[in-house]
Amino acid sequence: MVLSKALVFASAGVLLAQVPEPQPKLELDHVWIAVSRNAPERKALERAGFVISPDVNRHDGQGTASVTAEFRNAFLELIWVDPAVPVAPGLERVAEKFGLRADWRASGWSPIGIGLRWLGPAQPLPVPSFAVTADWLPAGSSIVMLTPRDDTASPSLFISPAALSDPAEQAIRAARFHHPNGVHRVTAIRLLAPAKYQPIGAIAFLKNAGLLRTGTAEQWTMELTFDGGSQGKSSDLRPELPLVIRY
Repeated sequence: MVLSKALVFASAGVLLAQVPEPQPKLELDHVWIAVSRNAPERKALERAGFVISPDVNRHDGQGTASVTAEFRNAFLELIWVDPAVPVAPGLERVAEKFGLRADWRASGWSPIGIGLRWLGPAQPLPVPSFAVTADWLPAGSSIVMLTPRDDTASPSLFISPAALSDPAEQAIRAARFHHPNGVHRVTAIRLLAPAKYQPIGAIAFLKNAGLLRTGTAEQWTMELTFDGGSQGKSSDLRPELPLVIRY
């Protein structure tokens, strides 16, 4: 529990109570992994029993494209830099970052992104943030970034715009697919980082909010648990993807 700096004292100076600060109300929207052009790594997901949507998403202005695996409450995205997708002036560094994330084995960058969505209206955040936009986003909307702009070590942590993060629409998209491995919902995320990595404040915030667990591994890895691990099964998709699934 996060406690406010304001403490309630009796007139004699005795501590009576500590008032908890309200946590911003967020939940998982999606996760992504930066991959090679056209995502040949999708075959690892297919072997693990996932159906990949045939739709290719273009992120005009950002210079990237992606494919997704859809679930009832979230989706998993494989995203790559695509020379056929335009990069808007001023966003060249964004496309470069995605390229470095995709080349994570050589660059040391994290290939992982974790996107959240608001439960209700947006609220003040306890960590620094900044907004980014691109041509592919709905007019007037932006992505709120929790990872510092010049951070070259951390995963990409962000809050998706409300126009792209409707839980009801996500459930409708998921209904189009039946995954042979029988999974339905993402119920937990564990982020495994190299031992030398020093976590940023946004990771502590997400841990305190119950949205993320952490651990260490030789290389960046994301563990996704589906349906509370009710089937008692797991699949390690490394080295093709830095991903372990439990279901």
